[in-house]
Amino acid sequence: MEKRSIKVITVTRLLQVFIVATLVIVSIVLLSYRSFFQFIVENKIHSISEIIKAGLTSHMKAGIMDKRDYFLDEISSVHDIKTIKIIRGDAVIKEYGESTLSEKKLNNNLRAILEKKEVYVEWKDMQSSVKSVVPYIANSNCLQCHHVKEGTVLGAVDIEMKIDAYQIFVIKNSYVIIAALLLFALVVVFNMFHVIERYISRPLLGIIDETKDAYFLHKNIDSSKYESREFEDVALSVNSFNKTVIEKENELIYKNRQLQLLNEEIESTLKETMLMIGKIEEIRSSSTSRHTKRVAILSTIVAKEYGLNDEQVKLIEIASPLHDIGKVGIADAILNKPGKLTQDEYNIIKSHSLFGYNILKNSKREILKTAAAIAYEHHERYDGTGYPQGLKDEEISVYARIVAIVDVFDTLLSRRVYKEAWPIEDVIAFFKEQRGKQFEPKLVDILLENIDKYARLHRDLSI
Repeated sequence: MEKRSIKVITVTRLLQVFIVATLVIVSIVLLSYRSFFQFIVENKIHSISEIIKAGLTSHMKAGIMDKRDYFLDEISSVHDIKTIKIIRGDAVIKEYGESTLSEKKLNNNLRAILEKKEVYVEWKDMQSSVKSVVPYIANSNCLQCHHVKEGTVLGAVDIEMKIDAYQIFVIKNSYVIIAALLLFALVVVFNMFHVIERYISRPLLGIIDETKDAYFLHKNIDSSKYESREFEDVALSVNSFNKTVIEKENELIYKNRQLQLLNEEIESTLKETMLMIGKIEEIRSSSTSRHTKRVAILSTIVAKEYGLNDEQVKLIEIASPLHDIGKVGIADAILNKPGKLTQDEYNIIKSHSLFGYNILKNSKREILKTAAAIAYEHHERYDGTGYPQGLKDEEISVYARIVAIVDVFDTLLSRRVYKEAWPIEDVIAFFKEQRGKQFEPKLVDILLENIDKYARLHRDLSI
């Protein structure tokens, strides 16, 4: 799933919070408006009831109570009043009799309201009106006309007032508030987009690109161009980290170079040591002088032509000098005998393969394991008639197959105590005849294709 950007995440969260906050604010405002609206309406009803009370008192004192309906009608027309009814209390009924037709008859519900001596308000939102019963409590002025105790409920005024104008006012103001909040939300969102783009998104992408350049080009990031302290600190931290990385990298390059030089020195020393060990046998016979070096060099060249990889070529280069190390166990009289060997002497000479293998076989190192295989198998024949194991074809190690043909090539072109050097024509004829018999056909083909080059190299390395 594709991940969202910081901008999208921030704006989404902000919108969620803002929507919830807007709903809460709108609810609070509407409730506050309703409370304020109720307070205004109730105060107006109370004021009207006081005016009616004062008017009725004046009518009573003037003896014109029969004219009060005109007064109440005028009040209704001026103040958006739907109805105004006068309610006589029990004390007034007892004193003056039951209510007239223009008055509202006292019932148990109204009696319960009057007994509480509190203003009763009933909101009828669906009818766009509010009904209120305001009790009239006897005070010192009232005692002039009424023979009751002070504090007695004389009656009440029942007022039903129209509130549709107020409702419309509240609704209109609510729309204005909601519109203002939405406008504010848009301003906040667009401003947040700008803030995120300028102070987060753009600097973040910039610092990522500059971090790459800082590493590859080895240059510091200009931290002063970032407007926020956080990104300036990030830039400074990147510079510090980059400096440390470059220092460690340079140190690693230096250490690797030292290690490479050390490996090259070890390899060179190992190669030279192997060559020197391989020459032990040469020291005992002047006729095989430089044979070990020539076999190592020619085996390396043939291995490359054969198609071995660099690691394999290096193995044969280092290991091939030990191919005749087993001859250290052969007596000088037999090793340097100028004449033809007897069968017993030949059998002793043949044992040098096993001697060499026994010297090298216990090592776990790849080079010495390769050297052991070469020493043990370089007298095996491709057709299986060789010694000491009678291996054939690819049963013989590829390293031993290569060293075998190079060893014979160098021996045929060299003078020995028991023979003279062969002419190149005889050498060519010999290898053609032994193709697929003593030697692998592919190796014979490589040798014959490069015979002049190899013969010249043999000659140069013999000087």
